[in-house]
This record gives sequence, C-alpha cells and structure tokens, in this order.
Amino acid sequence: MSDKASFLPPRCEGLALLRDSSVVYRSPSLLEALSDFDEAPEQAGHERLENLLADPELQALVASLKDGRGEASLEFAPAWWPGQVLGVSAYESDCGTLVAVQNRTLVHRLANIQQEFVANVSHELRTPLTSIRMAAESLQMGAMANDKLRAKFASNIQREAERLTRLVNELLVVANLHGRPTLHLTEFGLLDLAQEVIGTLDPHADLNHVQLKLVAPQELPMVRWDRDRIQQVLINLVDNAIKFTPASGTVTLGLDPKRDRIEIQVTDTGIGIPEIDRPRIFDRFYRVDKSRSRVTGGVGLGLSIVKDIIVAHKGTIEVASVINQGTTFTIVLPVHAD
Repeated sequence: MSDKASFLPPRCEGLALLRDSSVVYRSPSLLEALSDFDEAPEQAGHERLENLLADPELQALVASLKDGRGEASLEFAPAWWPGQVLGVSAYESDCGTLVAVQNRTLVHRLANIQQEFVANVSHELRTPLTSIRMAAESLQMGAMANDKLRAKFASNIQREAERLTRLVNELLVVANLHGRPTLHLTEFGLLDLAQEVIGTLDPHADLNHVQLKLVAPQELPMVRWDRDRIQQVLINLVDNAIKFTPASGTVTLGLDPKRDRIEIQVTDTGIGIPEIDRPRIFDRFYRVDKSRSRVTGGVGLGLSIVKDIIVAHKGTIEVASVINQGTTFTIVLPVHAD
C-alpha cells in the first residue's frame, strides 16, 4: 500500500465460489468486506451476503459470463447498504463462478475529501487575492492621492495578505504533522507565553468589542513543550473564540496547574457549537457552518492542527458547549512532554 493511503483502515477483498447461484465456498474475509468496522462480521456479513446474492446487479454480472466472456466486473452502490460502494468481479472456471467482492467506500470518501479540499482551498485563496487585486487597482486609478483611501486600501491589502499567510501556514503545519510530528522541546514559562498571546490578540478583541481575560496564578511550574506549536494552539483557540463571540462578550484563557500536569481552558460566551457537530470538529476540513466559515476564512484545518499538536505532546483536548451560551476547550498536558 502506498504512503498516501497507509492511514486508511484495511478493507480486505472477499471471495466466494458459486454453483447454480449457491455458495459452495467463501473466504473468511468475505464477511469482513461486507461489514462495517463497528459490526460483527458473522452477523452483519451473513445478512449482506444474502442481499448481495439476490441483487440484480450481481445476477446480471454472473449471467453475462454465459455469453462467452471469461470475466466481468462492476462497481455499484447497493440499495441494501446505504452509503457504501462495492466493487465486484466475476470469473468463470471449471469449478464454478468465482466472485471477488471489495469494499471501496473509503477510497471514494478519500476522493471526495480531496475534491472538497481543492475546492475549499481554491475558494479561500481566490477571495483574498481578489481583494488585494481590487485594492491595488484602486490605488493605481487615483486612490493613491487621497490620504484616507490610500490608508484604507493599504490596510485591506495587509489584512488579506495576513489571511493568505494563515492559510498557507495551516497547510504547511498539516503536512509537517502527518505521521509522527517532530517536536522541538524547550523549557519555558507558560505564563509569559499566555501573556504574549493575550497581547497579540487584544487588538482583535477590541475590534470585535470582546473582553479578553487571562486567569492564572502568579507562579506556574516551568514546562517542557514545543513553545512555537503551543503558542499556535493558544492563538488558534483564542482567535476562534473571539470570532464567534458577539459584541460585549468575554473570552477567557485560564491556566491551572495540577500536580504534574497543566490544565488550559479557553472559554467564551459565544454562539456555541451544535451537539451534532461536536464529535467531528477536530476532523480535518470539517466546518461547523460553511457559510460562517466563508466570512471568517479557513477550510476547517485549525482545530485538527490543534489536536495533532496536543496529542503529540501526550496531552488531551475536549470541548463542552451550549448553544447561545458559550464554548469551553479544555487541554490537559504533562508538565514535561518528553
């Protein structure tokens, strides 16, 4: 299996030998190919094998072999197993008809994810590039002579360039975190880092009329983490909290030492995350509200990057949320990640 597909769970190919439409032999892997990962193959596989044998698609495939064709194959989405894609090949032999069944659902899902990813990234790149081009054209057409317009369009160019930089950085981090990420561990003060993050995002909070607070004891143990990546985690979570918190709301970054671990909480009084979306918010390219993401930017990589970094530090991250009341992300990390 290639490196690109090595992260996919194996879906084996099952074999069955048919004589007069009856199964005289089947490989043990056949029932697994006809079962989902959370199902018992002996039960679910048997039921689906009966459905497969009765399916008109398979019957037509087997019948085509009688026309002198030595082999035939097809790929179809069975009505009796919604959301799945099966590849079936049939071969005529002296012993009977050999049928090979392969579950190709994950391959199709991967192709769909790739297609959606390209479409999302293309859109996110096009939007800031269009804004930059329009601002540059306006400056060339005379806005340069007007102090207010010059400042406005220059600010637009800077803002959209920063948006492009964030997107490219997210893509680079995803590439670097694939497989086993390499951490550059150093000892540093977490409180200093948290204050730096607050200082960086204070202007963003002020612009959105959101109060940004840091709640932490005056003394915290020195931690041994990858400082740059933990900084990225905190900026991502706090920045998201600010984006999705209405005016007059509050975003709090909390630090709480617990023996040999540190608990970090980012809490907001924002719009919340629907319960149906919470299990998937750390999936790559998953966005809770696509229309909302178009406004704020992003292709659903931020939280997946956050989780990858936390897991690489041997930590955990959880989310709790109530619609229209707020969201809390809780991170627990060992003081020394190594």
